[in-house]
Amino acid sequence: MTLVGQRVSLVPLMLEHIADFLRYSGDVNLWRWWLRPPPVDADGMRREVELALAQRDSGVRMPFSIFNQEKAEHIGSTSLWHVERTYRSFEIGSTWLATPFHGTGVNRECKQLLLRYGFEELGMNRAVLQTDELNTRSRRAIEKLGFRFEGIMREDKVTWNGRVRSSALYSLLRNEWVPNQQPPPRMPVSGTPAANATVAPPPGIAGR
Repeated sequence: MTLVGQRVSLVPLMLEHIADFLRYSGDVNLWRWWLRPPPVDADGMRREVELALAQRDSGVRMPFSIFNQEKAEHIGSTSLWHVERTYRSFEIGSTWLATPFHGTGVNRECKQLLLRYGFEELGMNRAVLQTDELNTRSRRAIEKLGFRFEGIMREDKVTWNGRVRSSALYSLLRNEWVPNQQPPPRMPVSGTPAANATVAPPPGIAGR
């Protein structure tokens, strides 16, 4: 199954994509929030792709490579997880995107392709995204897609270097999804002190 967008296509992940990935994966900052050992070299990236393919074969994951149509190369990866047909839910995760394409809208396009596939093709009702509680950039991007913050899963994961992580959980329902909607103005991330703070009224204006 290939999902075709305007600038990128999501194609089933293959070992042959590793050569393209290695053009970008040496950037250690790219893997700051990665749970597993950073796949910065050929051996590490092969282990990462082989793991994704094994999880595909076990039925828990649908891994895709992000193919840039203009450059004709693979620039990252993303996945559908836990496609639950009984309860009509699925999760989007294990996404990485080469640094030169950050802030270009490519990640947003990938997410919209996966949401369309999940909601319209698979008939799902609920999409889930989770990220490191401390990763405010990722959380802001998730909220711009219309996902609602559900809470913090406290110390639910341990990263490759032993750090105990808490995860911010978000969800989006089929009837809340607006295809290709424009992102809202930048706001504080939900669940952070800035988002929860009470703004004092200007002088001369009484608060309620």
